[in-house]
Amino acid sequence: MAASDDASTSSTSSISSTASAASAAPAFVRLFNVAVPVDDDPGKDDFNVHESLLAAVKRKLRTEKIRPNTEKLKHARVVRKAFDARKRTQKRWVYVVDVPAEALPKNVKETRGQLELVSGSSGYHPNQRAQHLDASREKLPVVVVGSGPAGLFAAMQLASSGVPVVLCERGRKVEDRGKDIGRLVVRREINPESNFNFGEGGAGTWSDAKLTTRIGRNDDPVRQVLETFVKHGAPEHILYTGKPHLGTDGMVRILKSFRKSLTALGVDVRFNTRVVGFEVDRANAPGIKSSVSSLRGVLLDDGSCIKAEACVLAPGHSARELYQVLVELGAELLAKPFAVGFRLEHPQRLIDELQYGAVDADKVQRGKGTLPVADYKLTWNDQNTGRGTYSFCMCPGGSIEPTSITEDELCINGMSFSRRNSLWANSAIVCTIGEDDFAPFLDRAAHPALAGVEFQKHIERRAAEMGGGNFTCPVQTVPGFLSGTLSDASRLPSSSYRLGVKSARLDTLYPPPITSSIKDALREFGRMKGPKFVGEDALLHGAETRTSSPVVIVRDRDSLESTAIKGLYPAGEGAGYAGGIVSVRA
Repeated sequence: MAASDDASTSSTSSISSTASAASAAPAFVRLFNVAVPVDDDPGKDDFNVHESLLAAVKRKLRTEKIRPNTEKLKHARVVRKAFDARKRTQKRWVYVVDVPAEALPKNVKETRGQLELVSGSSGYHPNQRAQHLDASREKLPVVVVGSGPAGLFAAMQLASSGVPVVLCERGRKVEDRGKDIGRLVVRREINPESNFNFGEGGAGTWSDAKLTTRIGRNDDPVRQVLETFVKHGAPEHILYTGKPHLGTDGMVRILKSFRKSLTALGVDVRFNTRVVGFEVDRANAPGIKSSVSSLRGVLLDDGSCIKAEACVLAPGHSARELYQVLVELGAELLAKPFAVGFRLEHPQRLIDELQYGAVDADKVQRGKGTLPVADYKLTWNDQNTGRGTYSFCMCPGGSIEPTSITEDELCINGMSFSRRNSLWANSAIVCTIGEDDFAPFLDRAAHPALAGVEFQKHIERRAAEMGGGNFTCPVQTVPGFLSGTLSDASRLPSSSYRLGVKSARLDTLYPPPITSSIKDALREFGRMKGPKFVGEDALLHGAETRTSSPVVIVRDRDSLESTAIKGLYPAGEGAGYAGGIVSVRA
């Protein structure tokens, strides 16, 4: 997804000349890095062009030696707003602001990353990839497998193009899925088809529902995703905030609206419908490799087959049995590096103080104040091994939840509600692993590409055993983990994990090289953030194993089809091509 809404990348082109070449509506000049001191800003929930922001825009323009038309400058608009607390004594809000081009002199020069012209569309069309489908077979539907972000957006774009779509989701619709999750966390009863991983919305529904991405600066494709969410009930501020998120409570409401839109477009949405295989024909056409098949249909668990023109395969990273099916059909799969580790939890107040200082921490007020609930992002690389350790999916004001799909395996994840108002903060602390780490599990795997899956299963079973079963989570304080000692069960800090915790030697859960890297990283993080970050209030929970798919379903770079099964389009996180709600659309 490389489209951009920037009209030019030149550092010397004239704003007026570029604007005259653009066919879109009134041009704006986009100003980056417009800073407002924290005490001069109304706070996190205000996205208006207030007086302090206008003054900052003028300062920015003066720095560029530009004298604006003050009256027309008032029609500026906020594009993005983010809080910068990296310098404790200079905390500030940093804006991206669009200023009407008519408010500036005609000879203003464009400067990449400081002043850029924006003028409507980048030329990206969301339905352009649906147009190559075989019109002679248009009466056959495209089957979309999985109702996570990739599946939902694929179904919507295809249906908007006039293509008949059947959307198959093994789990239940979101309101029923919530009941199944309630039974898990209250009665410890798990539904293997409807849980934190499976069901409408995918694994992202019961999570923090972050909408951040590393693939662009809220350019056209990213903004289209955000605007689609707003259309279906998301708060408008996700279009402007630097770290947009919806929270689980937001996702439930949005998914119901999204489903209504899909059915209005004619999409046949089928819940409680598990795909178990694919009907294929071995290709015999001249010039086509004999190992290449063509998809003819999608097999369901009730024994039926949906005849299909194509299939978008977006089942998420926990539909492990489908990897096995694809191996048996001859699809090309590769083992992919991923990351494993723990969930690290602190009192949220502690993180607020470490990030903002004690005085400004009082302005958070558990999500009701002027400052955002504090989060963090940490990375460390082992120069000797090349192994990286980092924080991942940080959930401020959140909780830790069980994301297992069977009783004998335990894996966990973080989630939070839209206000992020719980007493705890949690984040994955994970390190990268690769083929050397998978090697001991090759003999257990039906195919070399599935060695990472076997590694995951091994760790999740050990975590379940350490917790004593029944979804109890093994925990260890960071000091205990670093020293290799069992934490005193009577002195454990409180945990947000609702199914109970048990003191365990998490320092023995992973192979020594992985444990060593995480230990070294935690020591470094303690130096970065202060000793309290790795103190007795810091509690590790095991195990975080499903940060991303351990497998890549190889697809053609141009057509996006499976290299071995024509008509099969692997997509999203489960296929190994994304790692978040927004980026799965790539």
